Amino acid sequence: MIKNSFSSIIGRRIPLSIWIYLFLLIFSAGNQTIFAQTQNNVSGIVTDESGMPLLGVTVMVKNTNNGVVTDFDGNYEILVNSPDAVLVFTYIGFLRQEIEVNERQQINVSLQEDVAALDEVVVVGYGTQRKSDLTGAISSVSADDFEKQPVSRVEEALQGRAAGVQVTKNSGAPGSDIRIRVRGSNSINGNNQPLVVLDGVIGADLRSINTNDIASMEILKDASATAIYGSRGANGVILVTTKRGSGESVINIDMFSSFSAISNEVDILSPTEFGSLFDIPVVDGGTDYQDAYFRTGVTENLQVSARGKGEKIGYFVSGNILDQTGTAINSEYRRYSLRSNLDIDLTDKLSAQVNLYGSNEKTLNLVANGTRTSPDVRAGITSILGWDPTLPIRDSNGNYNLSSVNGNGLINPVAQRQESEAFQTTNSVNANINLSYNITDDLNFTVIGGILYDNILSESYFGIPAGSVLGPPVGGGGSRNATTLQNSNILTWNKNFENHNLKLTGLYEIQSTTIKSLNANGGPYSIPANFYSLDLGTNPSVNASLRPSGIESWMGRGEYNFDRKLYLTATIRSDKSSRFRPGNQVGYFPSGSIAYQFKDLFNGTVERFKLRGGYGETGNQNIPPYTTFSDLATGQDYPLNGTSLSRGFILGNLGNPDLTWETSKQTNIGADATFWNGRLNLSLNKYWKNTTDLLLNVPLPTFTGGGSITRNVGEVFNGGWEASLDVIAMDKERFVWDFNLNYSYNQSEVKSLSDDQNEIFFEPAGGLTNSAGPYVRVAEGQPLGDFYGATFLGTYKTGDPEGTPGEAKYLRNEDGSVALSIIGNGVPKHTWALNNTFSWGDFDLNFLLRGVHDFDVLNVTRGAISQSGGVQSLPTFGENRNRWTPENQTDVPIGGDHFINSTRFVEKGDFIRLSNLAIGYNLKDITYIKSLRVYASAQNLFTITDYQGYDPEASSVSTGEGTASSIDYGAYPNSRTFTIGVKLGF
Repeated sequence: MIKNSFSSIIGRRIPLSIWIYLFLLIFSAGNQTIFAQTQNNVSGIVTDESGMPLLGVTVMVKNTNNGVVTDFDGNYEILVNSPDAVLVFTYIGFLRQEIEVNERQQINVSLQEDVAALDEVVVVGYGTQRKSDLTGAISSVSADDFEKQPVSRVEEALQGRAAGVQVTKNSGAPGSDIRIRVRGSNSINGNNQPLVVLDGVIGADLRSINTNDIASMEILKDASATAIYGSRGANGVILVTTKRGSGESVINIDMFSSFSAISNEVDILSPTEFGSLFDIPVVDGGTDYQDAYFRTGVTENLQVSARGKGEKIGYFVSGNILDQTGTAINSEYRRYSLRSNLDIDLTDKLSAQVNLYGSNEKTLNLVANGTRTSPDVRAGITSILGWDPTLPIRDSNGNYNLSSVNGNGLINPVAQRQESEAFQTTNSVNANINLSYNITDDLNFTVIGGILYDNILSESYFGIPAGSVLGPPVGGGGSRNATTLQNSNILTWNKNFENHNLKLTGLYEIQSTTIKSLNANGGPYSIPANFYSLDLGTNPSVNASLRPSGIESWMGRGEYNFDRKLYLTATIRSDKSSRFRPGNQVGYFPSGSIAYQFKDLFNGTVERFKLRGGYGETGNQNIPPYTTFSDLATGQDYPLNGTSLSRGFILGNLGNPDLTWETSKQTNIGADATFWNGRLNLSLNKYWKNTTDLLLNVPLPTFTGGGSITRNVGEVFNGGWEASLDVIAMDKERFVWDFNLNYSYNQSEVKSLSDDQNEIFFEPAGGLTNSAGPYVRVAEGQPLGDFYGATFLGTYKTGDPEGTPGEAKYLRNEDGSVALSIIGNGVPKHTWALNNTFSWGDFDLNFLLRGVHDFDVLNVTRGAISQSGGVQSLPTFGENRNRWTPENQTDVPIGGDHFINSTRFVEKGDFIRLSNLAIGYNLKDITYIKSLRVYASAQNLFTITDYQGYDPEASSVSTGEGTASSIDYGAYPNSRTFTIGVKLGF
């Protein structure tokens, strides 16, 4: 239940954007232009270029709401109120026409087919193609797809809009990482995030990009499309194209304010219930720490942009300010960004694009993965739920009640949160210049030079007073500088021979990346201090690292089509990576695809029908530099003289000089169909993907010293299918309804691991106490994402000879040990989304509904607050109201083993969520204003799920891990958000 109603939220704080919104609404109401009316009936016939009448053509009087549609014979009749009126004729698949009435009463119109609309151009990497000419599996998301939704993150704009692309908001913390999977996870140890290419520069970070700067995003999914990026395309590729100047000068202002709160609360015992159950006195009424920890989060977003194009220069410039307070107390996120995109025609043959982008991000006390033990968390959600509710936050003297006699070593989480200062500042620069020279009409040479620069500075101070159970205050911080330089040289030859078209592309590309990092810690402090007093700490430490890497690439691509019916594409790319040793550095990644397109089938009902097939190979080189070399690790102390400790070295990474590429081989077949002049578009894909020579960390025997070594071993399979349906369901005089429905299914299987093992166990960061052993298992013949643990059988009852009544009961082996097995899987198999847009008159409505199915969540949070024992928390979960007693022998145990990784805490995670609901109104005929839209929206308005935690989508696992997902260990929940905003154009 949300503690604060929407009205109380607004009453607490009225942002500047709302005042501006109200002012504009009043201003526009007083500036509606009123014209003298002179009525005149105009009629006529609308046909296509061959003279065939067109049914359903919309005929509007420009700048009014007056309109009609043509009948079966193409006839129309409309009343106009001015001799200067202009009629606007629009029809799907045809070019828009505007005709002045000039007192005429008869106007016949012949509409021309809109070839551009039927053949939308999409980016495919190092070039473009008509969408109807594609032979690979590519999904396109344009700015029009999300412009009616107040999205502040690029990943949110992708969510639910592309089949085969799963976007998961692991955390509701502003500025947190968002996990993207294109056709499942390939790697067990490595990063499974797709490659991001921003305006031709490889390796951008989606989080720092201003969403309003984006013109389109193309997601390359199958290997025949991604192989053009070779060693970095195994996880899919997202091509981001930003807006450019065009047409007359336009200034746009977009601003919105959002108010967020958690959508539900976890059922925990009240102070009175907890005190009564466990015979503990309640001090001054106790505290609802869940209510004390969460608050209303406020987001302010302001975007200003200007665009236009003159005779020689086009420009797009923008600025963005995003300010968010998290729903957790004492947490904030801010982002400032500036962009300048220039297009310059230097000569008739030479043109240039200059793109500059910079952003500054700053976070305060944001929970990265939500786990209680993470060093950047300090009072995570698990601690909030499991803290002693019988104590007030402060004592009678106004000091924090830091610890509890019932607390199992925990400290007051509200005190920790309020006394923490963990800042992280990220400065990013993305700059590139693109020079394009047309050597002949058929031959073009393009040079791209780009730089990506990120500087991350973290500084933290946790100021809980000395003498607390956590010890005295501590401080620390670090910096990370990453600089990427890229040079791409592209030669393209494109020639038409009557019905034949041949396009050849050649590429030579080099890219280098240097990462420098420095970390320092200065605690503990014996006196109050801050981050800038690290030298006062009694045990200061420092470490630094340097990680350079580079890659050199050659690529050739050939594209052929005959009469726009038969299409052939072939690509070969070679990459030479510095991350591997000579002899293993070069990888070759080929791909090929074929398609055949039929036109005008079944008397024109099916306008286009295309069959596609393709095969390709991509790679993964995502291991740290120097992994092939053994090294020494610092930071270890040893009493060399037998008494005092001296700093020394130990064996760190054990290198493997034989490492080489991890390779994915993928086959894709698909079909695309267009019906009824573009009113319905259907796309289907079926794929099989095998990833071999996995870069896998293989455990070493104990007698060798233990640890692990990275090897090329194992194979993982991903297979599935995708469907996408775009429909213009209704296109009437004043009402338009269109929607997109997409569905994806993916199933993985571990085909093999190393020669001497068929299973590997993992324990993701954060750890579990009260566990029955490792709780993530990767095994041959099983899918990725398996949970591993005990089978819970309830409780021992009175008279049960096998155990003590009231204690937890588990399935056991014949020798009495707890039987361990697979207890669930955290990777969804089915995902779908329905994105609807309605327009009637000047109103528009959009809603996005998403579903994720057939997966489990390991609810570690619930496990941690369901029993005493361990050091995690108190038994505050609501089910303890019904715990076992001799008079009420339930299956809620009071003692014995409490294994968190057991079937007791594995829950179905399936959910259906209304991700967005937005309604807007467009005001017209306003003096000095070109366009004005006001809107209100709600995000995550409702979620249908049986999950007992905050959010089935939230996860405590890093975005890069392929072995585990859907583990909720104090994961920060996604919020329910209400937004009000305005968009202006001048």
